[in-house]
Amino acid sequence: MLERITADLAGPGWSVCDNFIPAETVKALATECRQQWQRGQFRAAQVGIGENLKLRPEIRSDQVIWLDSSVLSYPQQIYFDAVEDVRYAVNQALYLGLFEFEAHLTLYPPGSFYRRHVDRFRGSEYRLVSCVLYLNENWLPEHGGQLRLHTPQHETKHVDIAPSAGALVCFLTEHMEHEVLLTHLDRLSVTGWLCARR
Repeated sequence: MLERITADLAGPGWSVCDNFIPAETVKALATECRQQWQRGQFRAAQVGIGENLKLRPEIRSDQVIWLDSSVLSYPQQIYFDAVEDVRYAVNQALYLGLFEFEAHLTLYPPGSFYRRHVDRFRGSEYRLVSCVLYLNENWLPEHGGQLRLHTPQHETKHVDIAPSAGALVCFLTEHMEHEVLLTHLDRLSVTGWLCARR
């Protein structure tokens, strides 16, 4: 799996791996996500950085909780450990200088979306590889919420990826424009970035 991820990043610049972590861990993460949503712990996601950080519901309408790597739950730690293996493998193969992983739980309620964008802030280049782990069981095409990667080299100019439980999507952050299509059910994920030293 690690060899495939590194080869994909070196080639088309994106990779999808099903069953990245055990199914029971995915279920536990989904349960945590829903419990925190019910407790009102999520906050509306913002766009920008620093003084330019602001709510832009016409651009994105998801909700997030940032994770603190020093106080992770047991299932969160399993996932972070697995991503650490990805970080090491990618550094060995591609010499990207990845130093740390930052992530948040993400929930897209029905009717929400994220318009086309890149994950790098203007003037801030530390995010190098975007990583999204999906937590949604029994996801069907009619539920929407696909991740659309805009890939000029692909014959259709884009690739749509279903947010199915256990799938990990990785892509090079700098040039990969992407969006989250309108979702019709709660859409759960752990969204994060492998970063260079700041």
